[in-house]
Amino acid sequence: MLRLVCCLLAGALAFAQDAPRNIWAEEYKTRTADEMAKQFETPSRPVFRYRAAITGLMQLKPGMTAAEIGAGSGFLARLMTQQVGASGKVVATELDPKMVAYMNDRARAEGLANFKAVQGGATSTGLEPASVDAVAVVNTYSFFDRPKEMMQAIAQAVRPGGLLLIVDVPRTGSGADVTGAEAEDVIASAAAAGFTLQDESAVVPGQYAIRFRRK
Repeated sequence: MLRLVCCLLAGALAFAQDAPRNIWAEEYKTRTADEMAKQFETPSRPVFRYRAAITGLMQLKPGMTAAEIGAGSGFLARLMTQQVGASGKVVATELDPKMVAYMNDRARAEGLANFKAVQGGATSTGLEPASVDAVAVVNTYSFFDRPKEMMQAIAQAVRPGGLLLIVDVPRTGSGADVTGAEAEDVIASAAAAGFTLQDESAVVPGQYAIRFRRK
């Protein structure tokens, strides 16, 4: 009996560990890009309401190349285009090709010549090596199914001395119902990928915003 209980517990633990964190793939399958954009760009979402404060943490300057990983509808990335100016460039990445197309179409409609959206993967950013000066990962780290590999991919895309900003919510729940990510885990993951902790901010209520520098 004890052996059976142990086997069941081990199986449940394995299932929890293997359960995908990225829930957005299913959302994208059943909803249009416009519907998803409306969900992302609502004032009730702290990261949308405080988007100017978030991009302000990136210390962007004209001529820089910036990126956002898991950009959703691209509302943060589009705001970054104002800070890097016409001589700079912003790249937004997403897993879903529908959202990539949406971001590119919207950028064209809004005349954002310094904006481009590209498709990334579960363990790849879609960015060229050492191509960006600053990168933002906003409410996305906690959905990484392969955080170790993804952080390494981000590190490869950031130039030495470049900035990484991670904004997310503290971890709650357990097993398949877990949401968010502990700040300590994010810091350890970034350090393992070659980033040095710079500082932490609370500009987004209920969330942490941590800045790192690429070694």
